[in-house]
Amino acid sequence: MTRIQAKIERLLDFEKKLNLLLDEQDYELFLQQQDLFGDLLKDFLSKHSENELNNFIKQLKSLEDMVYLLRGRSGACLEKLKEKSLLLQRNKKKIKAYK
Repeated sequence: MTRIQAKIERLLDFEKKLNLLLDEQDYELFLQQQDLFGDLLKDFLSKHSENELNNFIKQLKSLEDMVYLLRGRSGACLEKLKEKSLLLQRNKKKIKAYK
């Protein structure tokens, strides 16, 4: 396995970890890890030439698609959390009104 393949494999594993954090609803750790993932991805892209990366374009396209799906999932989770928060605030107000 080449260095580029190993790095791509590491990025793919990291993406799986981010999905797992969303599944487990560990949003705080997800945000921290998401920033680290972005830094690793930027570092990877800046350290390799276009010719090197063209050899692995299929894997990179796959990673891009998975990141797009991850963004969609995280956005959906954010909306769910906002809805839950509003519901809890409403319930809290109702409880205070009954007291």
